[in-house]
Amino acid sequence: MYPQGEKAETNWALTVLGYLAKLILGILGLIVSIAWVAHIVIYLLINPPLSPFLNEVFIKLDDIWGLLGTVAFAFFCFYLLLAVIAGAMMLGLRLVFITIHPMKWGATLMNSFLFNVGLILLCSISVIQFCSTAFAYYAQATAAQEIFGHTLQSLRGIKYLYKYNVFQIGFIALAGLTFVYYAAFGWRRRKPSGKFQLSN
Repeated sequence: MYPQGEKAETNWALTVLGYLAKLILGILGLIVSIAWVAHIVIYLLINPPLSPFLNEVFIKLDDIWGLLGTVAFAFFCFYLLLAVIAGAMMLGLRLVFITIHPMKWGATLMNSFLFNVGLILLCSISVIQFCSTAFAYYAQATAAQEIFGHTLQSLRGIKYLYKYNVFQIGFIALAGLTFVYYAAFGWRRRKPSGKFQLSN
């Protein structure tokens, strides 16, 4: 376990600090994930909402300092986007039993890489829409709320998806299934090749 060589102590200190950072980030991620799920249940699924929850937290943070609520709002949105990116990198576009353009450690083709970038860009619009719905009380009277809130929810054909909270229920269901999957099977270790490499 203890590294050998000229800089053994430095490498050991960096290893320990790396594990501590992973522990702290893991606990922070767990807290943010629980806050997200609780916010969706309390504010979006129950009609009328029990509480504005995170919306009220952001407003109170704005009262403390002008940009603090905006920073917290951006952090929650960015965390959701990072979760989407992590899922896209892990699964790719999986259709039942086949995967289209998978990201393979050390063997990612250029067209697969570009396809997954396009998939993530497409998902980022969905994340913006989801955040504008989840934080509608905080983001009221903004351009994002006008575009992704009132205008999108009144489109013919898809307005029923918003009326019956299909996206929010799907989010909670997938979060629950993911939790059960990782509780049962654990996190599969990736090959220790480092970064994605483009193959010719």
